Amino acid sequence: MKPFARVVLVLVAVAVAASLLPAAAGACPLCKDAKSDTDYAGGTASLPSGFYYSILLMVCAPFAVVGALAARIALARRRLRLASPAPDSKGAGPPLSTESAGSRP
Repeated sequence: MKPFARVVLVLVAVAVAASLLPAAAGACPLCKDAKSDTDYAGGTASLPSGFYYSILLMVCAPFAVVGALAARIALARRRLRLASPAPDSKGAGPPLSTESAGSRP
């Protein structure tokens, strides 16, 4: 069986399973409507605060990831700059070779 046909077969099987299992398909973002207030320790006060903090986490996570990557790149560049040899006092660039110019073939 070709790989593409296998993928299609798996997707069809998952779609059939999801349609046959309404309990699994019922886990949606609006589950707060299906839950009663007595299911939570704080009553209705704990559910909105849970949604509030989950939204804050979803909003802050991309910024934290990008900030961590930027910090990692900045630290790597700083380590590379500190590890490289210092240029000579004249600032002429890399040191000259020890061979004289006349000895080249």
